[in-house]
Formats: sequence, C-alpha cells, structure tokens
Amino acid sequence: MTPSPDPDPPFPTFADVLAADRRLDGVVRRTPLERSAWLSQRAKTDVLLKLELSQRTGSFKLRGAYNAVASLSPEARARGLVTASAGNHGQGVALAATLVGCRATVFVPADAPETKRRRIAGFGGDVRLVDGGYDDAHHEAEAFAARTGALYVHAFSDPAVVAGQGTVGLEILRERPDVRTLVVPVGGGGLIGGIGVVARAMGSGVRIIGAQTHETAAMHASLAAGRLTSPDYGETVCEGLSGDVDERSLALAMRVVDGIVLVSEDEVRRAIRRLYVEEGVVAEGSAAVAAAAVMQGALDGAEGPAAVVLTGGNVDARRLAGILCTDD
Repeated sequence: MTPSPDPDPPFPTFADVLAADRRLDGVVRRTPLERSAWLSQRAKTDVLLKLELSQRTGSFKLRGAYNAVASLSPEARARGLVTASAGNHGQGVALAATLVGCRATVFVPADAPETKRRRIAGFGGDVRLVDGGYDDAHHEAEAFAARTGALYVHAFSDPAVVAGQGTVGLEILRERPDVRTLVVPVGGGGLIGGIGVVARAMGSGVRIIGAQTHETAAMHASLAAGRLTSPDYGETVCEGLSGDVDERSLALAMRVVDGIVLVSEDEVRRAIRRLYVEEGVVAEGSAAVAAAAVMQGALDGAEGPAAVVLTGGNVDARRLAGILCTDD
C-alpha cells in the first residue's frame, strides 16, 4: 500500500518554493538587487542589497502570507484568519486576506510601532492589542483560533509561509547565480529557512549567515544549545526579531544555516544611519541588523559576491528621526 502523503509536511521543498513563485506572480514585486559600494569596501568583496523594504506592505512578509492564504480552500478561508505579529507579518496577512476576500484578525503587542498597527488596519485587518511581547500575542491568537474556529497563519513555521519567503532567495540566485554568501536577518526563522531551502537546491556551497542582536537571540541560543532555548529579551529596535522559535523552525535552521552573527543595538542604529546616508534607503532595525553584521565583520574572509537581505522599512517617524539625529 502506498503511504498517504503527510498532510502537514515539516519543511517546504524547492518545488514548493517554485510553486509559491508562480502563485505570487503579479501579487508581489520583484525587488531590486543593488550593489552597495560602502559595504563592498568594508567586506572587501562585492556586497549586494536585496531591497525588500520596497516590497508591497514595506516588507518581505507579504510573500509568505499570500502564499499561505492563497493556498487555502474557499471553505478554510471562510472560517476567517487569525495571526500574531510584531507588525509586518500582520500587514501581509491582512492584505492577503483582503485580496482573496476573507477576514483577518491580527494580535500584536501593545507596544508595536504605531506605523505597523495603523497599516494592518489600513489593509483590512482587525487589530487586537496584547500586553507583553510577540509570544504573548501568539498565545492570544492561538486561543482566539481555538475559540472561534478561525485558521491560524503562523508567522514563521507554516510550510506555505516559509515557501513564500523562500522566493526572496530564488530571485537573488536567479539574478546573480554567482552569489556565494547570503546574510539574512533572523527572528523566528521563516525567511532564512526558506532562503536556505533554495540555496541548498540552487547553489553549490552557498553559505547562509543569519543576523540577530543580543536582545533578540532566540535562534542563536537554540542553535548553540541544540534545543529550544528562550533567552532573556531586552529592549530592542528590532522588534520584528524578538520572540521564541519553535521545533519546526529550529530543525530547518539546523539543516540550512551555517551560522548566526550577533550585533549590538547600537550597531543596528549605526547601520540604519549608514544605510540612509550611503544608500538613501530607510531600513527598520529588523532589516538593518544584516548590514550591521557586515559592518562588524560577518563577511571577513567569506567568499563573495554576497547578498544582504534588507527585509523591511516600516519604522515610526519619531524613532527614525531620533536615530538619524544621533552622531556615531
């Protein structure tokens, strides 16, 4: 007897990413991949910036959210969607739900940037504020799903979400198949996991380097321990990276990630300033962390060219002004 396929496969395949790419055609933007002169000088190899901050909703998150939502049956969509988010995934789910004609409820930490909360609502999401951090919002969203029957769209371990995020790597390696190193911000691990699936399929020996801050280091700590670890979380400008990982995202990271570099919050602020001055782009902290890693030597001795994923640009104006007006 032929065994039944796993109804909830643990990891997406390269074929899943290719299917996501087709599904996303005409929905997401094929974002620019541009050489950074100052980072190339620092790294002593060509460094390319993947500008996902120019994506619809201002971050890469629409890729995974739409792929997951568009993959659902009409009956599943009719139940309504629910998710937890630090802000960017919530925007992606809200817009995806609007595009396919269903409703979405998004639980976010009460201290999430006002810009992100406002945009979730603007894309049609029902925003629910939760005291605490991302993990608290996640627990509230799961309780809501259990209570109402709404379908939970996980921010980083749903295989369809991860496959959608993997299209970032697909675009990079299609445009520049000579890229040898990828530097990727890491929160829950969905983006780096999806990119890793692509890199392992398309690139022989492509290295995958993650970037986190000391205050958002759950994946770093878990990889180092070889098991799920919940570190202490400090005040951060990288709210999109804060929160625990889960078994599935950790297992995928163990397969595809070569290492994670930790940087300080001050180094992220410095990277935000340099990206603005040198590149003319506004990067939120959760994106600038990857540039900060390069500035602190993540590519020293690495084979190039390298691509750095700038994941989003949704930062409150007051926070951005405060960072830009501070001297290095």
